[in-house]
Amino acid sequence: MIICNRLDWAREKHAFHPVIDQAISWISRTDFSTLATGKYDILPDNKMFCLLQEMETVPASDMRAESHFSYVDIQYLLQGKEAIGVARATADHQVVEDRAAQHDIVFYQHTHNESMIALEPGMFAVFFPHDVHRPCCQSDGVSAIRKAVIKIHLSLFTCENP
Repeated sequence: MIICNRLDWAREKHAFHPVIDQAISWISRTDFSTLATGKYDILPDNKMFCLLQEMETVPASDMRAESHFSYVDIQYLLQGKEAIGVARATADHQVVEDRAAQHDIVFYQHTHNESMIALEPGMFAVFFPHDVHRPCCQSDGVSAIRKAVIKIHLSLFTCENP
């Protein structure tokens, strides 16, 4: 997992894979205020895309944790306040809903050693397949959030020129 503020990315990006920088650069160039919620292709063939979402945060106990197998998530907060739980995947995490084949997502009811991170506008978190994460949780009560979730296919991490 990586947590960062977009304004700090210029001095920190050199430590990470170029495809993550490509996604953050797309975020930096995009005027989200002109976009409706929905899916936006960044690269063809579902290799990298953005899901622009709006929702209200809920208590963490009302959200299920999730993980993915084929995609890395960059969750970039545009508006509101959000807490996200994160834990490393272990064999003890029991899947309560498996939609991996259709949507590359599985859900867990309980996690072990979960830590909460707090996001404010301009901050983002990067979740890799072994990062079980619980997004859209309240930090200081209900908050209307708007966020861009960038999905990066794992195959792009093995290409020399994504």
